[in-house]
Amino acid sequence: MQTILELKNINKVFKQPGGSIVALKRISFKIKKGQCVGLIGPSGSGKSTLLHIAGLLDKETSGEIYINNNSCHNLSEEKKNIIRKKHIGFVYQNFYLLNDFSAIENVIIPQILNGEKFSKAEIVAKNLLSNFGLSKRLYNKPKELSGGEKQRVALSRAIANKPDIILADEPTGNLDKKNTLSIFEIIRELITEYKISFVIATHNLIITKKFDKVFKLSDGTLL
Repeated sequence: MQTILELKNINKVFKQPGGSIVALKRISFKIKKGQCVGLIGPSGSGKSTLLHIAGLLDKETSGEIYINNNSCHNLSEEKKNIIRKKHIGFVYQNFYLLNDFSAIENVIIPQILNGEKFSKAEIVAKNLLSNFGLSKRLYNKPKELSGGEKQRVALSRAIANKPDIILADEPTGNLDKKNTLSIFEIIRELITEYKISFVIATHNLIITKKFDKVFKLSDGTLL
């Protein structure tokens, strides 16, 4: 099975006036195509830092990152941005939707920024949101949506450009049990239909048994 994301011996050190803080130590793992992998650990264990590095949003102190078997070492910010737009989707606990735009516009805009024509982007956005049960909420702004609805918009936005992998940082952190399970079922449907890989950072024990594989992070180290 194709390897979508590989981290080799990743270390991350934050240098501060009072001394250095080691955030990640010798992290290595592979994510295969269509895998749903959980990244668990308490707050401060390094989950978000690891996702940021895996998504090329932050730079590792040392180590190697491969996306589709291509090294991302020492790439320019421009090339990293191209890789992110083409291969990686992001989902966050706080959704980070554009509050002045409707649900459908939030899904259209990333496609336009990726070079898609408006007419096709609109069709893709409408189909995704409708498949997620939001056909009657297309033109509502985020403030008019529930937490579960916002996360469905965020997932639609993340998948709109058909990435190879989606990195999700506590995607159900602000949701109740019912919405948490609903969102996870949507994620499973996305994996089945689009063969997208997911890495989901969470401390929610409700969904940990549903992952294909679980990595536990403690004090910046995989256990």
